[in-house]
Amino acid sequence: MRNAKPRLSIAAAGALLTLGTAQAATAAQLSMSLSLGSTATVTAAAVQDDPLVGFIAEALASNAALGAQRQSVTARFEALREARAQRLPQLDFKARYSIADGGRTIDIPVGDLLNPVYATLNQLTGTQNFPQIQNQSIALLREKEQDTRLSLTAPLFAPALDNAIDARQSLYQSETAAREALARTLVRDVKQAAYTLAQARAGIVILESSERTLSENVRVAQSLLDAGKATRDRRLRAEAERLAVVQRLDQARAQAQQAQRYLNFLRGQPLDTPVELPQAEGRIAEAAAAGRGRPELRQIEHAVDAAEARRRAARAGRWPTLALGADYGIEGERYHFDRDHDFSLASLVLNWSVFDFGLRRAQQAQAAAEAAGLQAQREDLRQKLALAEQAAREDLAVALRAVESASARQDAADESFRISSRKRDAGQLSQVEFFDAERAQTDARLNLVIARQAALSRAAELEYATAAYPLPAQHLAE
Repeated sequence: MRNAKPRLSIAAAGALLTLGTAQAATAAQLSMSLSLGSTATVTAAAVQDDPLVGFIAEALASNAALGAQRQSVTARFEALREARAQRLPQLDFKARYSIADGGRTIDIPVGDLLNPVYATLNQLTGTQNFPQIQNQSIALLREKEQDTRLSLTAPLFAPALDNAIDARQSLYQSETAAREALARTLVRDVKQAAYTLAQARAGIVILESSERTLSENVRVAQSLLDAGKATRDRRLRAEAERLAVVQRLDQARAQAQQAQRYLNFLRGQPLDTPVELPQAEGRIAEAAAAGRGRPELRQIEHAVDAAEARRRAARAGRWPTLALGADYGIEGERYHFDRDHDFSLASLVLNWSVFDFGLRRAQQAQAAAEAAGLQAQREDLRQKLALAEQAAREDLAVALRAVESASARQDAADESFRISSRKRDAGQLSQVEFFDAERAQTDARLNLVIARQAALSRAAELEYATAAYPLPAQHLAE
């Protein structure tokens, strides 16, 4: 029988971080199953049950970096369409109308050849029936000429084009995997940013409560001083303790503002947009479906495929290419659309590069080296991702145990402060001991908030490491 594994509900993020500090232990019990085994696995709610689904949807729709990545995917897709179109026939309409003046001529000595003959004939016949003629000069360029045609070209045998299509296809798939990787990174960052903001706001609530308690203590010390039952140092010590908390409260508010701006940045919203953190039901969700595998690994695998296709394309350059060419149109000095002026021409064009001084060999070697390098990177990345996943599981297990310890610590600190408050009211406790009890309670409450935030962040990290978050279909790699 398997050991029970600790589970953390991602859907309970809001409950863990937005419930009041007095209910911290109860919220932790509702939101986490802390039966500790050898490893930890995340259990995530369906997308519709995730309290952060609104933030995630905004980020996926509006984040500038993801938008740029989508444009890169579009560019790769259009490059693939271009490669496919090169394998199809192409029909072009071509028209030319020319006016020429000057240029080379061909001189034909017609007069020099025929005039002596004509003169002899005229003498024999006693007539002038054979006039003298001039030598002729014929221009090679017509004064006016038009050529209008439809040209069809179609590759019949071109293996390099087929491999180029394979390379473009692999590069497109690699780019979609990069888009998915960025989307998953964005989901993790949004969750962790929301948890950080919730932690900061919970810390503010705790410190404000502490500040009110210490302000009341200052008032009591002042009353005792006015009644002559205490010395001035008691009132000053109480004020110093209050101001220390005020300083921490100011820092917490600044951190909350920074966390809110960062979350808005990820969401693609104006930085100063108010953020209302959602509430969650605080229940344990059903186990998440197995992840699709890390898109970074698929990205580099497709890059390897593209390099292999380029190597095949270079090798295919040794083979001849065969293309069909056909023209139909009209030509002449004027536009005449009839059978006396039209023409047609069909050709089979064979091209075979016999010797290229090692060009193709260098291209093959280059593509092979790129493929080998990418294969080595793929193996390195596979090991790094396995290490990251194992580390995420172990970190989550540690964080869950820390939540248990922090919850027990807060229970003890709360009870200690309750007892100390009664003793102080009865005059049985020194001011120093009361301050120690109050400080211990505040630190314990803050520690529990930090521990819960750390556990949720570790859960988001494990969800990212296993690619378990169910992204919308338009963000998944093809």
